Amino acid sequence: MIYVVGSYNTDYIIRVEEFPAVGETIFAKEIIVSHGGKGSNQAVSAARLGSKVRLIAAVGNDERGREALKFWKEEGVDTSGVKIKNTYTGSAYILVNRRGETMIVVNRGANYELNEDDVELDDGILLTQMEIRENVVKKALQRFEGIKILNPAPANISDYSILNYVDILTPNEIEFKELTSADDIEYGLNILLKKVKMAVIVTLGERGALIATKDKRVLISTPKVKAIDTTGAGDVFNAALAHSLEKGEDLESAVEFANIIASYSVTKIGAIGPKWEEVREFVEKEKRKEKDRRGEEERRN
Repeated sequence: MIYVVGSYNTDYIIRVEEFPAVGETIFAKEIIVSHGGKGSNQAVSAARLGSKVRLIAAVGNDERGREALKFWKEEGVDTSGVKIKNTYTGSAYILVNRRGETMIVVNRGANYELNEDDVELDDGILLTQMEIRENVVKKALQRFEGIKILNPAPANISDYSILNYVDILTPNEIEFKELTSADDIEYGLNILLKKVKMAVIVTLGERGALIATKDKRVLISTPKVKAIDTTGAGDVFNAALAHSLEKGEDLESAVEFANIIASYSVTKIGAIGPKWEEVREFVEKEKRKEKDRRGEEERRN
């Protein structure tokens, strides 16, 4: 079982040609309303790949909260850990330009009302992020007995002792710099590896993902695709990583799989990953290409 402790937002995706400059007014090409929030994105993305997933989150006592509950049930996500709070459901306002780049503003709403007593966990894989209260994230990490993944997004951590309870930390490049204040990646990795128990995985967009453990560094490449919308790519990566680890894959294989799923996701609109039936052929093709590439390297050596 994968337990996802995190947020839900209604996403308002605003497609534009270019981001506005300060004080500039521009016109939207399209506005799309969809389900989002890092917790929800990760839970649904993992469920779509075939994992059993329980979401621990909070929604408001409003129509958007009721729509979220209906959506999760349709996607096969266990909602027994979702709490309904007497407030409004969270929302996110996402600008997407013609290159697929994003700018995001979040209004947390009910996400900020999720508290430590709302979190009930068993064992398996825990996946959590930082769009809910930091003390709730810390308590979940402390209580959980299985593999614990923290996606530090956004990376506004005030109590760095939280990292002592993390097995796998998955920042992107911006979050990595915010966490370490380091321009030198090796120096920053050493800082984080003194706290994190197993590994730091830095996601590098189209360059892949860097796995760092106390013993080695491994760069895992990612398929080359034409990005249409990078919204939620990190969420899809983390969901696929948790899914693969829950299936018993080693870390390098899990990251390779996560890269493939995330790269496919940016070729589509939206922040949620593909269903397994949709992506199976793409995964098999990319794994064959990677196997052939490694075989060629071995022959050369």
